[in-house]
Amino acid sequence: MKISQVAAQLYTLRDYTKTPADIATTFEKVRAIGYEAVQCSALGPIEDAALLQLAKDNGLKIIATHEGLAPVLETPEKIIEHLQNLECQHSAVGFPSGVDLGSAEGVADFCRKFDVAAKKFIDAGLTMGHHNHHHEFRKINGKAVLDIILETTQYVTFEIDTYWVQYGGANPESWARKTAGRAPLIHLKDYGVDSENKVGYVEIGNGNLEFSSIIKAAEASGTEWFIVEQDTTPGDPFDSLKISFDYIKANLVD
Repeated sequence: MKISQVAAQLYTLRDYTKTPADIATTFEKVRAIGYEAVQCSALGPIEDAALLQLAKDNGLKIIATHEGLAPVLETPEKIIEHLQNLECQHSAVGFPSGVDLGSAEGVADFCRKFDVAAKKFIDAGLTMGHHNHHHEFRKINGKAVLDIILETTQYVTFEIDTYWVQYGGANPESWARKTAGRAPLIHLKDYGVDSENKVGYVEIGNGNLEFSSIIKAAEASGTEWFIVEQDTTPGDPFDSLKISFDYIKANLVD
């Protein structure tokens, strides 16, 4: 993994991306930390052209977005145009709202509809993926939901989230390998235990995930972008993104 492949997930900075002016300042700070790429998620209203220009002005590449499931299924052509406007190849559904992933019928219906939509992105030279949380590791008829999604779709890609895989009781390294050829993105998110013995989000290197082996597995599987995300931070989220970046640069890159 090269440091140029490490991106910041802007969901971490969602309180600082509500207006175009906020986004401009945030992009400047993110680039100053050392990141060369970002994933756009939870941004306030801004035109595609303005967002792309702000990224370019600050030496950043938009490498992925998060999109809602409903527009991906109902108006995929609009999301495709949005990605093309941002010169961005990859995207994922951040959370499959309104979907029943607790029954075999619900999962099958989701997989069928999502795969139809995802093919349209593939045909346009783009990808649309599934970003997991822990609930995809619930088993239905003895098989984890994420396994069912992997096995019964052809065009859906995967954005494995290391924290949520661990939280769900599975192995992030194994999932990086299982999604070989279909996981252009991975969320690097560490898993720690605090002084009250509660698990939670921590900066990369401050938790217990073995990122060296996870990253090697992801690289072997063809992952292109390694995206740092921390859903909540103990203080300034920019500080947390810097701690993670500095650890990655010192310990995990080629």
